[in-house]
Amino acid sequence: MQRVMPFEGTHNFRDMGGYRTADGRKVKYGLFFRSDELTGLSEQDIAAFQALNIKTIFDYRDDYEALKKPDPVLNGAKNIRIPAIQADQASQINMPGNANDGGRGEHFIVELVKSGFFKQFRADTMMLELYAKLPFGNPSYRRLMEMIQDSNNLGLLHHCTAGKDRTGVGAALILLALGVPERTVMEDYLLTNETMKAFNGNMLSRLAEHVNDAELQNIEHMLGVKEEFMEAVFGSIKKTYGNADTYFAEEFGLAKQNREALQHMCLE
Repeated sequence: MQRVMPFEGTHNFRDMGGYRTADGRKVKYGLFFRSDELTGLSEQDIAAFQALNIKTIFDYRDDYEALKKPDPVLNGAKNIRIPAIQADQASQINMPGNANDGGRGEHFIVELVKSGFFKQFRADTMMLELYAKLPFGNPSYRRLMEMIQDSNNLGLLHHCTAGKDRTGVGAALILLALGVPERTVMEDYLLTNETMKAFNGNMLSRLAEHVNDAELQNIEHMLGVKEEFMEAVFGSIKKTYGNADTYFAEEFGLAKQNREALQHMCLE
């Protein structure tokens, strides 16, 4: 089976199947997909997309992002959007709010450059704080964990803008709930650096003439994914709950019996 799917209108669309769990089973293909924004899907993409039998499109973006670049409404798929980053959380970690001067098709990094964000804040510090806080009290991930327990919602595609941070944490939670080891979860997470390599390289080249070297390095932190970001997720879960079993039980009501049922449905 093919993991990375070369759609014309996305850069980071992939099937989360095939990963092996700690007990030797494997995640079934065709149940969980992850992606960047979908607004650029071509007619050919949409035909290929519908062949995947995706029943749920789960969007982590906020109102502003979704208004600028709306998801397509596709036959047979329900669209659900619950922001994974709340406005108060964004302000706590110095994450910029919705820019008001960006054009409808402008990339969010370009907007951040124009706002002066990369002159004021260190992106790597901000990202570490974001990742450490995302897994807790998050209504988006709580709804996600509810939905994956019902086979009628699968295949499920979850996505944000770049398909790497909010989606990266959501993907990690799905795989951890299924019993996939942390090292394999990290492999799935870091794959974004390969799928987005050409796009990110082009973005950096475009911006290089408009920013200084320090800002460019700061932008690079925002565009890519780094092991320490996902380690912040693993570490914060252990620090708060002691282990993943307790975390899933108390944060999402996914006690042992529920997780076993989920794994029975999604593993082979």
